[in-house]
Amino acid sequence: MSKRQILDWEEQWSFPAALATLAAIGFVIAAIFVATQGIGSTDGDAALLREVDQHRGTQLLSAILQAIGVGLLAAPLYFLFRAAQRRSPQVRGQLVGLVVVAPLFLAVLAILSGLSTLEAATDFVEMGVKGSGERANEIAADTIADASLRPLAAGFGIGGQLGFVVAMFYTALQAMRVGLLPRFWGSLGMALAAVSFIFFQFTLLWFVYLGILLIGRVPGGKPPAWPAGEAIPWPSPGEKVAADFSPEPDQEESSADRALSPSDDSVEATERRKRKQRDQSD
Repeated sequence: MSKRQILDWEEQWSFPAALATLAAIGFVIAAIFVATQGIGSTDGDAALLREVDQHRGTQLLSAILQAIGVGLLAAPLYFLFRAAQRRSPQVRGQLVGLVVVAPLFLAVLAILSGLSTLEAATDFVEMGVKGSGERANEIAADTIADASLRPLAAGFGIGGQLGFVVAMFYTALQAMRVGLLPRFWGSLGMALAAVSFIFFQFTLLWFVYLGILLIGRVPGGKPPAWPAGEAIPWPSPGEKVAADFSPEPDQEESSADRALSPSDDSVEATERRKRKQRDQSD
């Protein structure tokens, strides 16, 4: 693919990818807000299942919003992966499937987890367990674990979480190597990917930056590799130090010229000797 084709493709899809990124963040935040509005703080699994049963619509809406938000993250990851791949043959194109599938697996996980919790809430309430003591919480925990959709949700969860770690880590790494991401944001993306299965919400900070970057609103503008349509790797710390201490080409040239050309004083002294010699000869 030529540079012109790369730039045309990125110009066409960068804004939709940015909108998908910001929309994904909005949906995830909305899911958290809806969940906290419907279900307040609960003490133990027994109280939780009773709250879920009383707010079934809220629980389902929260799961749907989270699924949409997480699934939309496939768009910016795919866009950034393709942009890096088209600038470097070292990017493994076989991983593009993982980049797309991992967020979709997490979206399925959100739906299955919500449905599984609703199922457990129904079963627990039908048991007629009273109170919120240790015994009630044990029964509630067993009910959650025994929900029919729980094993399926666990399978999608393991696959989605591991796949997302690899997809986000690899995409951030390769984008940084070809110059599409600054070193700080590339390194931060890799670090957040490594802990995303524990602190998934923190990855949203990185996607906020990515969305603003794709729109072109980051301070200082996009890195040079974007408008160039080719890889422009960032210089290593050693190369930056060497560049800072190396003289400018104009300075080198002027120094060389001064070294090679005689000074005005030496030229004038030579002329005086020549005139003195001519006078003596006369």
